[in-house]
Amino acid sequence: MPFAFVLYPNPLDAHVTLKPDSGGAVAGIPYTDASGRPGQLCTLADSTPSGHGAELTLEAPGYLLQRVRGFLLVYPDTGTARLQVDDFTLTPEPVAPAPGPTPPPSTSHDPATIIQEVYATGQYNLGTHEGCGTFTEGCLAALMAQHSKAWGHILKTPGQNQYQGHAVDALMLLAGSGNGIYDIITSSVSPEAKPAYNYVGPPDPDLWYQPTDVKGVSLIARPTRLVHVSAIPHANA
Repeated sequence: MPFAFVLYPNPLDAHVTLKPDSGGAVAGIPYTDASGRPGQLCTLADSTPSGHGAELTLEAPGYLLQRVRGFLLVYPDTGTARLQVDDFTLTPEPVAPAPGPTPPPSTSHDPATIIQEVYATGQYNLGTHEGCGTFTEGCLAALMAQHSKAWGHILKTPGQNQYQGHAVDALMLLAGSGNGIYDIITSSVSPEAKPAYNYVGPPDPDLWYQPTDVKGVSLIARPTRLVHVSAIPHANA
């Protein structure tokens, strides 16, 4: 008489396989016991020896595989079988792939978006003179890297409102499409200050210059005539 091995997996529709060491593998099929409890049934051949080893495997989508080993005991008088488990093997969790390289800065942003993204870092207080000045420097570095190497500071002389020798709230695009002088802060050094991208007028080559400490871009010396920079390439060219 075949032996009935009944088990109750969770989830109920997990794929169940019982493999006696004596040979043969039996898959579980839906089963409901006399009490109405649903489970699965593995039917073993009546030649299955008792006390030999067996392996039980349960697997289901979205779950880690579970595999246990033990002694398979069969009971001829009742036609049932039980697995006395004494060997437990944990399944390692899937290893997350190593992070890839950091993608390069986007080259698809327009200047206004780049300026807003610099401000969104939360590093700049536009209510202060220093905050506006460092914001202007941060915007220049980002614009040179992501938009055009023709961006530069606006030179200021002693006595003029300035930060480190340049305009505190404006930048200049010397050449290329959209060239000109732009205010990048409205109501600077006040509680109402916020980022902007407002055209002021045409570029002035005599006032354009770039710092010597912008990293990651090719620096361009301050020209004396616009013709010197007419071939300055865009970063995304």
